[in-house]
Amino acid sequence: MLPPLVDYPNHLARMHLLAEGGDAFYSVRWAPLPNLAEDLIVPPLGRLMPLDTAAKLFLVMIFALMAGGVVWLNRVATGAWRLWPLLGFLLLYNRILLWGFLNYLFGIGVALAGAALWLALEGRRWWLRVASSSLVASACLFSHIAAFGVYALVILGVEAVPALAELRARRWRLLGRRIAIAAPQLIAPSVLWLGLRHDVPAGSPNYAGLWRKPDLLFIVFDNYHRSFDLACFALFLAMICWLLWTRRLALAPRLAVASALIFAAYVLLPSQIYGASGADRRLPVALFLLLIAAGAPRFPSRRVATAVGAVAASVLVVRLAAIEQVWRTADRVYSADLAGIDGLPPGSRLAIAHPADLFHVVAVPEVHVATLAIARRQAFVPTLFAVAGQQPVALRPAFEALAEAGQPQRLWATLTNGAASGERLPATLEPFDFVVLTDKQPIHLPPNRCLNAFFLRPTFQIYTVSRSVDCAGPAG
Repeated sequence: MLPPLVDYPNHLARMHLLAEGGDAFYSVRWAPLPNLAEDLIVPPLGRLMPLDTAAKLFLVMIFALMAGGVVWLNRVATGAWRLWPLLGFLLLYNRILLWGFLNYLFGIGVALAGAALWLALEGRRWWLRVASSSLVASACLFSHIAAFGVYALVILGVEAVPALAELRARRWRLLGRRIAIAAPQLIAPSVLWLGLRHDVPAGSPNYAGLWRKPDLLFIVFDNYHRSFDLACFALFLAMICWLLWTRRLALAPRLAVASALIFAAYVLLPSQIYGASGADRRLPVALFLLLIAAGAPRFPSRRVATAVGAVAASVLVVRLAAIEQVWRTADRVYSADLAGIDGLPPGSRLAIAHPADLFHVVAVPEVHVATLAIARRQAFVPTLFAVAGQQPVALRPAFEALAEAGQPQRLWATLTNGAASGERLPATLEPFDFVVLTDKQPIHLPPNRCLNAFFLRPTFQIYTVSRSVDCAGPAG
């Protein structure tokens, strides 16, 4: 079963290349990049089990780290084991996961567990805290740069309360010791990051309207059924507001400050920066998980607490049932798509064509399914994530220009808008053996004698590119 996460097939194709050491089209170029969690974990696991299984085990690791980090952080922050942090399970299957931002979510799990370790070791030997926290911070950095940012804000928040108390009391020695112990975990990875070569896309930050900020908080519950998900989110917020209004929700002060810092970062962050989209929308997941970890509710009675727990458990079960239904539907769709991919000749070169609006979360995303031809048929697919400074996989020089020329959206416009029978193909298709068209609605490709149907499904189609001399045409 292939998880229906937008970027997942693309990641899985990269895992194959890393496990194999590259192929005729792609080379492996390891570098200390701030986006390596899955890349460092899945290929080694692939030596012990099938790579598909290893990739799914990585998903389980993400869930375990995020849920376990919330439970442990709540324990060390509030001083007792509680059922309350189990609410975090409601937030594990979120919009960020549906996008397939796996390295970031793994890093958030590491950040939460690392914050719990930092507090648990308070009062222990200074070198133990410095060594362990530096290791955690480095793990966050190499998991994802945004996860390191979250971890840094959490540490600054939890240390701000006692540091201010020592400052007001003029306990300079204690304050200096606190800074000396806390700073290395943030300084060393930051210096390492600044010293690395940064091959990132240029461009100015893009800010969406501030009115979008409250709306994007819904990301933590936004899955497949908008009305139901909105009801769950409203119920969740209503419970939090009721507990706060009645002063029955105590927040650990140090984590409350950390949560405030993350909320401020969420408000201030642009929606796009350094070529990465959705920079701000990644933070609500970390924010809500941290707030749950900070909570210590006092319900009016055991009966009320039991009722709240029963409702939360019921919501979780219903949400899991809805997710299971979507996954089963996706399995049927992907199985059919992969049958077409498995029929391709080994070593084929695939051009990709899809509309501009296809990069959105849908129940069964197919935009990156064609990249699995890399793993299954040793094919060339130009849409593989192989960006310098972001992934440890790169196109071999002979195929860089080919990938640049075969822009999916441009090909889609050329092939679907006004193409007539007998019209020549764009020159950019000449080096390719096949072209794969994907869309979220049924595809209707105008007849073209230079494209021969190879595999046809409503939203996923493969055509053979004709080698006939009269099919070659001008660049398009």
